[in-house]
Amino acid sequence: MRLTRLDLARYGKFTDRSIEFPAARHDFHVVVGPNEAGKSTLRQAFSDLFFGFPVRTALDFLHPKSELKLQAAIEHADGRLDFQRIKGNKNTLRAPDGTPLPDAVLDGYLGTATCDFFDKMFGLDHPRLVRGGNDMLKAQDDVGQVLFQAAAGVASLGKVYEALQAEASLLWSPKKSKERLWYIAQAELDQANAALKDVTVRTREWAEAHRHVEDLEGAVADRRERQQQLLAKRVRLERVRRLAPAVAVLAEHEKLLREMGPVTDLPVDAADILASAEIELARAEQRRSTHSAQSARLEAVLRDISIDDRVLLLAGDIEALDTLRHRYAMHEQNIQRYEGECASLWKDATDAAIQLGWPGAGSLDLAALQACLPPLPVRRRIEQLLRDHGGLRQGLQAADHAVQSRESEIAAWRARMAQLPAVDVPVELRVALDRAVSLGEPQAALDKAAAVVGKAKAELDNSLAALGTWFQDVPTLIALQLPSSQVLARLLAQRQELSSDLKAARSRLSESSDAVGQRELVLRQYQQMHHPVTVDDVLRARERRDDTWRSLLSRTVLLETGASAFQETILRADALADARLDNAQEAAELQSLQHQYEQEQQKRDHAEQLCRSVEASLTQFDEAWRDTCSSLGLPDMPLDTMPEWSVQKGKALAALQQLTLAKQEHEALLATHGAVLEALRKALAAAGLPVAKADTVAACCLRAQEYISAAEAAQVRRAVLSDQLTEAQPVLAALQQASRVAADDMRQWKEAWTAALDAAGLVNDSPAADVQAALGLMEAIADKLKLIRQRRVEQIDVMRSDLQGFQNTAGQLLQTLGISPAGIEAGQVSRDLMARLHAARQAQEQETAVRRELQHIHAQLQQADEAIQSASASLRPLFQRAGVADKDELRQAIVQSDRHRALLETITKGQADLLANGDGYTRVQIQDEVESADHAQLLAQLDVLNADIDADTLEQTRLAVELADAVRKLDAIAGTDAAAKAESQRQQALARMADVTERYIKVFTAARLLRWSIDRYREQKQGPMLARAGAIFSGLTLGSFQRLAVDFDREPMVLEGLRSDGVRVGIGGMSDGTRDQLYLALRLAALELHLQQAPALPFIADDLFINYDDARAEAALWALAELSQHTQVIFLSHHDHLLATAHKVFGKDLNVVML
Repeated sequence: MRLTRLDLARYGKFTDRSIEFPAARHDFHVVVGPNEAGKSTLRQAFSDLFFGFPVRTALDFLHPKSELKLQAAIEHADGRLDFQRIKGNKNTLRAPDGTPLPDAVLDGYLGTATCDFFDKMFGLDHPRLVRGGNDMLKAQDDVGQVLFQAAAGVASLGKVYEALQAEASLLWSPKKSKERLWYIAQAELDQANAALKDVTVRTREWAEAHRHVEDLEGAVADRRERQQQLLAKRVRLERVRRLAPAVAVLAEHEKLLREMGPVTDLPVDAADILASAEIELARAEQRRSTHSAQSARLEAVLRDISIDDRVLLLAGDIEALDTLRHRYAMHEQNIQRYEGECASLWKDATDAAIQLGWPGAGSLDLAALQACLPPLPVRRRIEQLLRDHGGLRQGLQAADHAVQSRESEIAAWRARMAQLPAVDVPVELRVALDRAVSLGEPQAALDKAAAVVGKAKAELDNSLAALGTWFQDVPTLIALQLPSSQVLARLLAQRQELSSDLKAARSRLSESSDAVGQRELVLRQYQQMHHPVTVDDVLRARERRDDTWRSLLSRTVLLETGASAFQETILRADALADARLDNAQEAAELQSLQHQYEQEQQKRDHAEQLCRSVEASLTQFDEAWRDTCSSLGLPDMPLDTMPEWSVQKGKALAALQQLTLAKQEHEALLATHGAVLEALRKALAAAGLPVAKADTVAACCLRAQEYISAAEAAQVRRAVLSDQLTEAQPVLAALQQASRVAADDMRQWKEAWTAALDAAGLVNDSPAADVQAALGLMEAIADKLKLIRQRRVEQIDVMRSDLQGFQNTAGQLLQTLGISPAGIEAGQVSRDLMARLHAARQAQEQETAVRRELQHIHAQLQQADEAIQSASASLRPLFQRAGVADKDELRQAIVQSDRHRALLETITKGQADLLANGDGYTRVQIQDEVESADHAQLLAQLDVLNADIDADTLEQTRLAVELADAVRKLDAIAGTDAAAKAESQRQQALARMADVTERYIKVFTAARLLRWSIDRYREQKQGPMLARAGAIFSGLTLGSFQRLAVDFDREPMVLEGLRSDGVRVGIGGMSDGTRDQLYLALRLAALELHLQQAPALPFIADDLFINYDDARAEAALWALAELSQHTQVIFLSHHDHLLATAHKVFGKDLNVVML
């Protein structure tokens, strides 16, 4: 299947972009574009087109997901299909008109290929190329893994295999380790079995333990009852000792209460109320006295305050007058300063007038001096004329100088034209020179052709030498017909398959021999350790017993001498029979080991037979190959050397053809060189130039070129000078006209200058500098007069008007206050009035403060009276309840009431404490116990009781410990779950061992299957794939490596590159670029093998030549060109310099698409 057109309708950054892939002999297409042009997007488009859009895509940044669409046309031998692919959940395949197509419509074109398979087998980019080379480097010691990874497009098989091996080793291994899960579970099983054995119940032990527990329980109960009695007695004595003092104190307090008699009950806080009322009365009396004195003082102060109400009414006018005073304070000084400035400006103006020579300048007033100044337009006109004078003068001088320069140049050009010679070059000389020049470097070309001949001859010699001893002569070599590459590949595959089979057979034989030795060692060690009795041992003993008995019956041996021997044989036979019955399991194990030993022996015999069979097949194959070589005239040539020798033969024939062509080109160059040299000599002689016989083509060309160059230079110079003279005439006329215009402008300026000086009153013939200085003095006079007017009008007159208004306002304010304004200065008036206003305001504020304080004092007096009344009212109920009239009697009644209340509270609390600490006894019972006790012997009795209780406690503790130990022993024998736990642990260990076993079988089988797949692929594909990959690799490395070879003596086998000198280079010894080329060669060879068995799909190559130089990039393109004859190749790159190399390989029919 091939792609004829791809339309990126709405996809990624593309909109309605169509790419054509026309068919050609080499179905190779190049797509070139700079970075971010969309090559990666295009590569993803192939996968999305054939297998559908993924659920999530990053290519919807321009078009929404629902609008993504690709369209293409594909074809194969059976037909053509034009279809669309859209983004959606179903019916994503559409016809060009939008009609849904079934998903199986592409199966006839794609076969069984999936998206992942297409990406790995038919897609290759630079990162994957580098990664593949690195993975080959990691797996360089396993040729099967290298081939499998390169052919399948997958990587890191070594890591997967190592991970499986590591996990299997962690699960189980013949070598016991505490870190392996199987042996961990086995140890747990052993522990559970031992625990289960320990908890097995025995009847006699259980009975003794149970009886001992019952005896100890009875002893403990007796001790506990006796201790309870002792503790009860101690509690009674402790209660008497603890409560006797409280009983005595309670009786004393009750006696005192009876002695007090009847007492008036007053409130609990009566004493506090009396004390608080007395303190409050004293404080209130003190406050009333103090506030009365303060009130009299403030009333006297209030009477002494006097307020100026008229000034307060005019406060706003007085403050406004004071504001004006501050504002106009500097007016007098400023007026004097401005008057001085005006005087200075007037002096400067009169000095300038004197310098101008104006008559009576020192005695003129302001108006007269202003009238002497020329009008402003006249002054500005003179300034303009001064500015124009410099430019007019320079223009006149420049015009005159330009006319003179142009006239001099014209004269010089006419003189040069007169000196130039007139030369005409013959046509024959030009023709001969052109033909010689077309040859380039004739001598260099001859030398190069000779070198090519020598190089071709050397290459032929090297190629013939490389053929070795099998080369006879060139005709024989040309006529020699070798087997085709397919036949050689098939033979190599057969030879390598036989070698692999032999190696595998030898490996299996070695493993079988090792297994036989191991089984024999296990059998011997088992016999030495267990000494099991077999059936044969029992039969032999019984046979000896029977022989002895028969000899006794036949009288061959006398009874006296043979009886003891007969008895020994009987005992021996019986002992062996009993031992075999007792050790039946060991005997069965021994029989099993013997069977395993015999099976391993049988496997070894089978392996030996298979090894001999494979060796015979390999020998027969080698003899057939030697016969084939002898028939070809290449005796004893190894099979693996034949492909390389065939390639070398092709190179030798190609070198022979190249040498023939080089000689023909060299002879043609010699003939052309002689004809050109003769034509040059004749043309030079005809032109009158000297010619020597020893002159070469280069010398004649140089002489002819110098002659022609000199003639052409003279003609060009004459034409240039003629053109310059023609162009100079109108320029000279224009310059002369410009000179006349400049002279007229200067004359008009002089007339205007004279008129302006007359209007300004200046002398007509005054120099320009004097006129400019006079204008400066006039401008200074005008500026000074303007400043004087401004100072007088805008500053001095305004300030005098402000001062007069200030004076009038002050007089009016004085008249309002009834004061005469005559002879009073306005500033002083303002200050005096502000002082009066300030004093009036202070008096007003003082009156307000005194009245406010006086009001506060009256409020305090009222509060003091209220406090006296409140304190007297709080004592009135106490007087009435106590039935007394003064404070002293009330105080005595309060003391009696408080004492009576305290005794009642103490008695009540004592009774409550007595009952709380009486252990539930009533007061009467407690009183009886205290009175009946012997208080003198109480402490002694308590000491004796405590000693008895301590001794009884120790004995009870000892019995409890013995009882706990006895119960533990009884529980250990029966009645606990120890056996169940042990059995549970045993079952868990067995389950874990089963899980480990199941997991080990899966992991070990997976590792073996992966290893088997790699080895099987190597055995089946190694020969054809290596032969094809070696040829591609040789081309990619420009012959640096002749082919690929496998070192069968290494374990595992190693893939190596074979150089032309026979040196083998492993993958680790190759450069990064060479490893990339090796991986590319293996991928291309695997793809070619795949295409022989499956439908062809487009091969997408993305920037594969980043690490390639130009020569190897061209070689890689040749390899892709050969692949493009089997399937379509689409090459993506951002290196446009590869286009020249690609055109060199594919010719003008190359399809180039620019993004």
